[in-house]
Amino acid sequence: MVPEILELRSGKEQEDGRLLWLTDTYGDHNGVSTVLKGVLQEIRLRDLPIDLLICSSTIPSGDHLIVVPPVKEFTIPLYRQQPFRIPNYLSVQRIFRRGRYNRIICSTEGPMGVAALWLRNVFSVETFFYLHTDWLSFAREVLALEQSGLRRIQRMLKLYYKRFDGIFVLNSEQQQWLTGKFIGIDPSRVFLTAHWVDGSFHANRLKPVVGIDALKPVAGVDVLKPVVIYAGRISKEKGVMELPAIMQMIWSVIPEVQLVVAGTGPAEEELKRKLPEAGFTGWIEPEYLQELYMASDILLLPSRFDTFSCVVLEALSCGLPVVAYNTKGPRDILEDSVSGYLVETAEEMAGRVIGFFLDPDRQVEMKQAALRRSDEYHAETIMDRLLHDIGLKNEICFV
Repeated sequence: MVPEILELRSGKEQEDGRLLWLTDTYGDHNGVSTVLKGVLQEIRLRDLPIDLLICSSTIPSGDHLIVVPPVKEFTIPLYRQQPFRIPNYLSVQRIFRRGRYNRIICSTEGPMGVAALWLRNVFSVETFFYLHTDWLSFAREVLALEQSGLRRIQRMLKLYYKRFDGIFVLNSEQQQWLTGKFIGIDPSRVFLTAHWVDGSFHANRLKPVVGIDALKPVAGVDVLKPVVIYAGRISKEKGVMELPAIMQMIWSVIPEVQLVVAGTGPAEEELKRKLPEAGFTGWIEPEYLQELYMASDILLLPSRFDTFSCVVLEALSCGLPVVAYNTKGPRDILEDSVSGYLVETAEEMAGRVIGFFLDPDRQVEMKQAALRRSDEYHAETIMDRLLHDIGLKNEICFV
């Protein structure tokens, strides 16, 4: 049954129009879903002329959230933790027409990506794509494709992304790739954006760090000893299989350092076998994750895959410095040797962590710098810029 759009619609009617935001993932355990929950929270807080449209058999519709049931749902072996949900495309078309939307944005390349391009053709409206995932890196790191296969993937991505009127990207490297010689999208159609963290991350700075007994049920953390944390999807493209070698180098100098791995993913069991000394939390809710950040000393991110890396910004907002590879998203967020470290190799990553723990004054300075850096990512400013680039807030002028 198609939801009655009059019951679901809310938001200020503006002359600039209304936007329908499509996504294949919402409520799942992944970074895109977490980001979109924050987007919906900002939409509701400000009553913006935007509705999210998702496909789910378990999530109820709500204010600014339209839910259609899937006509088919399945998983593939490569990505078992993210189901594919196929909506009724005629239902999506009726929702778009009844909602009097005149713009579309889509966050995922799956079935809802198909729906976005279909609506663009049917209604001749401006359609944008919000690029969260670097699929070329995924093909290289996870599928282990050689150059010929990577070139085919790149051609497919070129054909797909060029069909949109505008693309939002999360780092300057992707911006350059899309506007470069091979993809060739006009730079005026590629917009740089960013994420922000839930307001509770900032609010919880005022809370005292939770005690040892409170954290032990989560990950067995002893806050009286040095704590290194990894947070995110436990998968090979995230570089987690480098953690054992990195930690062995750290332990050879500072054996009392503890490692906490927060998250879940397809490589979890293999990593547990290779790192029996570490504490594994599984999927962890944001309020507990904040406590782990505040009880830790430094975040280790061995990924070369992240387009932005929300965990970097989450950690900084809790005063937690970050060591990450000098690539994509982390490069645009971290100030090297100020709020964290940008490194090239696993050996350098381990060395930076060791040096950090051996310099108490540096620890204090970097924690303060982390908080200052996180304050530069404001939800209202980022959202206003996106609305301006889409054309929903033409009166806002950005330099």
